[in-house]
Amino acid sequence: MPSLLVVLLLLLSACSSKTFTFIGETENWSAELKVTQTSNDYETQEFKLQFKGEDVNSVGEITYDIDTNSGGFGYSDVKLNKNGFLTGRDEANPNNAKVIGNSEVKVSVEWNGKTETILLNKK
Repeated sequence: MPSLLVVLLLLLSACSSKTFTFIGETENWSAELKVTQTSNDYETQEFKLQFKGEDVNSVGEITYDIDTNSGGFGYSDVKLNKNGFLTGRDEANPNNAKVIGNSEVKVSVEWNGKTETILLNKK
């Protein structure tokens, strides 16, 4: 009986989550940010970045920053996988700022002395 209660509670909490997806691209990059918020005010931000060029090995290390009107996150000195993708994940607790459906999302990518800013729009 207690395990049934746990399963029901998990199902109820899963039903009350909200997900927002933002996408955008530039000449060299495409990006997607998926934000999932639960009823207990926790938030998971999953980020995907893809190099659109032919020679992935020419990119080297990159730095990216994700900025929203409520905060942001990023990483430095990371590399793309062999298919030209990079994924990142960040989690926010109830005390941190939240991304909302109408947030403005900008991603700055730096590589090989170049910089591009990608504006992401809600999908």
